[in-house]
Amino acid sequence: METTKRLVCLANSRKHHGRCVAGIDMASNTWVRPISDRTGHEVAEHERRYGNGAEPRVLDVIEMRLVERRRSGFQRENWLMDPTVRWRRTGRASWDDLRRLEQPAEPLWINSGDDTYKGVNDRVSVAQAAGLTDSLRLIRVDSVTITVEQAYDPSRGLEVRAGFRHSECAYILRVTDCVYEERFKGRGVGSYRIGESFLTVSLGEEWSGYYYKMVAAIIERREVRSGGG
Repeated sequence: METTKRLVCLANSRKHHGRCVAGIDMASNTWVRPISDRTGHEVAEHERRYGNGAEPRVLDVIEMRLVERRRSGFQRENWLMDPTVRWRRTGRASWDDLRRLEQPAEPLWINSGDDTYKGVNDRVSVAQAAGLTDSLRLIRVDSVTITVEQAYDPSRGLEVRAGFRHSECAYILRVTDCVYEERFKGRGVGSYRIGESFLTVSLGEEWSGYYYKMVAAIIERREVRSGGG
């Protein structure tokens, strides 16, 4: 069932050797994650760039051609994209647009206390995930603490995590937002605070018996209002 959709881009994050792109369809207010036919479903550079060669940015309104739904477990947002048709930027979303798209304040899937070494409420076991029906959330938080630390394995360099509270729960999740990850790695090891922000939180594919929650996009109100978002 081929279709053309216009999405507000709410993630263009690191995944394998490509990117995970996701957004909310403006016609139906539902999440869409365009995926490739590769094993890891990542979107390659040549598949996501616009006709002028530009990289899609968070808050771009993107028109894209999709071939069919490719639901996989709770990742019901997945659509197989048509790699032969260039994506087209048709506009930019505002902070007020995000307020209209904001999802209800409720816990991010399941919080069982089964945390990773440096995370908090950052993973869900395969057994617990049986009843889940979605894998993407757009939430608004008052502030975010960005932590940059050396990875446990030194060969992996620095790791970036985001700490925040949402729906009376605390979270510390890995950041896969490429822009913010590189920005804060550049500042070096430390802890940094940013103000009111929207976060796109993704529940990724299974790895070693768990599904991991990740911050796939950080959208600061200060930057959007100033035109930097």
